[in-house]
This record gives sequence, structure tokens and C-alpha cells, in this order.
Amino acid sequence: MKGYEKPIVMVNDGLSEGVYAASGAAEAADCWTVNPVSVQDWNGSHHVFEIRCVHSTAVEHISSASTVTLTFDQPVTDAYSEFSCTASGNTVTVIRELHANAYKSGDTMTYKVWVKAADEATTKAIACTGATISCTKTVNVQGNGGDGN
Repeated sequence: MKGYEKPIVMVNDGLSEGVYAASGAAEAADCWTVNPVSVQDWNGSHHVFEIRCVHSTAVEHISSASTVTLTFDQPVTDAYSEFSCTASGNTVTVIRELHANAYKSGDTMTYKVWVKAADEATTKAIACTGATISCTKTVNVQGNGGDGN
């Protein structure tokens, strides 16, 4: 979605079908937890981190994307992933567009991020000091989401 548009709610007693309205804006994840794990400190050019995400067992909804923001103890000079990835200063942001996304209890997603610092020694020693995840929720027109989305 390009921007949020406030939904208009209309009541018509002559209709029997309802549609659930929800924002498509990204929000703090009440549904995912994220755990970055160093899996290889040097692959010849980068330090490799595995991003392990687990979906809550208490929330069900359709998710069209997730954004993981990683913070490192050193400035990052290069970063890449199989998904859209940007690096700025000590921060790497990965946006994973999802497909067929009716996430339910305990679903997981795992992917890798390759990070490079100023030199080989700094790259080998770089540590991820923080990680957050946000989720872009999409309208579920069937109304089957446990949280109404």
C-alpha cells in the first residue's frame, strides 16, 4: 500500500454480508519474534547471520510483508540478503515480501543476511546488538482471522 486511507463504514440493514476493515500500515509486531544468530563469521568477504522469526500462537492474520531492522556494534559497509536489504551506519533493514500469507500458530521463517564491516577483522568480530520486526497486516475479507484481520 502506498498510504493509509481511513475506511468509511456504512450500515445497510438490507445487506447480509460484512467486510472487515484494517489498516495496511506496518506496525510493531504483536505477532512475530525475531532472533538473529551468527552462523559464519567469515565466508571470504562477509559475516553471515541467520534471521529466525517465529509467529505468535495467539494471533492469526494475513501478512503481506515483514521488516526486520538489525543493529550492529560496528558500522556496516555492505549488506545483502535474498530479500530487499539496505545498510546505513550500524543498521541493516530487510524487507521480506510474503506470499500466501495466512500465518497461524507458531509458523516460522528463516533467512540469511550477509554483513561486511571496514576490514576482515572487524567483519569477523561484528555483533548484532539488537533486532526488531514489524508486520504489514492485510485485510482478510473472509473474516477468518483470529484477531479480526
